[in-house]
Amino acid sequence: MLRPSRFNPMTWIEASLLSALFLGENDLCVQHAIRDNAVLPVLFRSTLTGTAVWTLLLRVPAEHPGLLPATPVTDPLKPIQHLQLLLKSTQVTASWIFTCFGLKHLPLSLASPIRATSPLWTVAGTLWILGERPTST
Repeated sequence: MLRPSRFNPMTWIEASLLSALFLGENDLCVQHAIRDNAVLPVLFRSTLTGTAVWTLLLRVPAEHPGLLPATPVTDPLKPIQHLQLLLKSTQVTASWIFTCFGLKHLPLSLASPIRATSPLWTVAGTLWILGERPTST
């Protein structure tokens, strides 16, 4: 007989509020980091940090199988898919650059709500430029 779980999963409203809290904290940290620094070097270092974390997460399972959960496996990309990936990466990079310049030069109370719309612009761009169609899976 299964016992009822004591863990009560969050509702989507609680998850949204928690996400908003972390996004606001991220905006505050980014604005603090770029306050007296140039935007592009800060963004470059941030990207290097993310790359280091992902490299570690991808190398550990290769060297020590079973230590971490299974990593996703993808099929090899065709040349056109490489071009699409390059276009999408360029779009996201431009979004990050504009976001950082906006956070540097605008008050947080104005820049943060504008930044909150960035996922919508990214989806709109991928629909319009790359012809992607979202699915439920």
